[in-house]
Amino acid sequence: MRLARAFGIAPTRSGFAIVSSATLGAIGLAAPPILIPAAAIVAGLGGIALDDRRAIAKGLREVDTWGFPVDGYRAWLLANEPAFDIELQRDVDIQIVATSVAAIDAAVVVERKSDRVFRIVTRRIAIPGKQPTAQPLFVGDRRLLGELHQRILAPLHADVGIVTMRMGDHATLAALVASQRTSTTTGVEGMGGAFREQAMGAPPALQALVHSGNASRRPPQEARSLRQRAERVMHAANASPSGLGTVIAITFGGMTVGGQVGVAGVGVGAVAGFIGGIAAVVTGNRQKAKSVARAALAQGFPVEGYDDWLISGRPLLDVELAAPIDRAWLLERLPRLTAWSISSNSSVPWVEDVTWLDETLVRIETRPTLVEPPGNRIAPFYGGSQLMFRSLVVDVLQPLHEHVGIVAVRMGGYIDRRV
Repeated sequence: MRLARAFGIAPTRSGFAIVSSATLGAIGLAAPPILIPAAAIVAGLGGIALDDRRAIAKGLREVDTWGFPVDGYRAWLLANEPAFDIELQRDVDIQIVATSVAAIDAAVVVERKSDRVFRIVTRRIAIPGKQPTAQPLFVGDRRLLGELHQRILAPLHADVGIVTMRMGDHATLAALVASQRTSTTTGVEGMGGAFREQAMGAPPALQALVHSGNASRRPPQEARSLRQRAERVMHAANASPSGLGTVIAITFGGMTVGGQVGVAGVGVGAVAGFIGGIAAVVTGNRQKAKSVARAALAQGFPVEGYDDWLISGRPLLDVELAAPIDRAWLLERLPRLTAWSISSNSSVPWVEDVTWLDETLVRIETRPTLVEPPGNRIAPFYGGSQLMFRSLVVDVLQPLHEHVGIVAVRMGGYIDRRV
């Protein structure tokens, strides 16, 4: 199940089919013809399960095209703390690699294991269950892994060469030992420091990422691609979006108006009313979602992307300051933002991580909450908390604005919750 959800395969609702086939099978003992639909259901379930296994197997092969050996991808997806080791063909300044990784995601940890081996440790993502009471599923972050490959690993392999990549759980993953071979590093070490520094230089793509990563950085806006985005924003804001009731009302109105013409007019009015009702619902929800975003603007400083932050499973906000400040001033105030957790019967911090991207830009990662829309149209999802944002504004951002000045607060995040 975890692997299926990791690759975006919808969970198979087989419970009803199993009960139905068992019931039909029992009845079939008295009436043999009933066994035919029962057998069809069982065969259908078998076909669905086989398709799921094929899709999972195909997903597990997606790292085979990277151009260097990759081992342990399945273990990485199911790990409690996903990590992987990289062995390079020659020495590279690991600090450049670490800074490049931080330009993609500051929460990723880079550890040096030896001259040519380093480890990258990430965090899992939580995928909510289809039902509010269901426990979330925890898997490795494939989206982050793909970005790390595209922007870090592929340039390293092209310019330096990756010998192998071993994946698994950080706690149990045996560290790679650099293989003994005659490489460019061996010859360079005897030729003077200048040649060694040139050999250890990072690929140009990583150098560019280091220099441009912070300058152009903004929180991700993944939530803008979600389906039913406006409805999700309304649910996250504890507001009721327009829905089926509005469509029915407008459709009935169309039928009433059309009925004045005749029987044919009733059908035409129903169709026109139905189409108009759907258009009215979509337009109305978009306008309501925009009003939610505008509600965060009246803070005395610009706020961008509040609606995206509300429906991001990993909510982030970047605060750009007018001038550098004593970081301890901010770090003393953030831990005061807490909420009461019913599950743990204790206070939990709203702020999960704080990263200084440069002297005047700080990224704050906040704890997401589970949003549970009524009905089955939209599955439960994680998003930013209105309550937390109000507390953050009153207790931190407004005093910070008075203290040094806030240029802008830019909000957003990743769709999947990182844990």
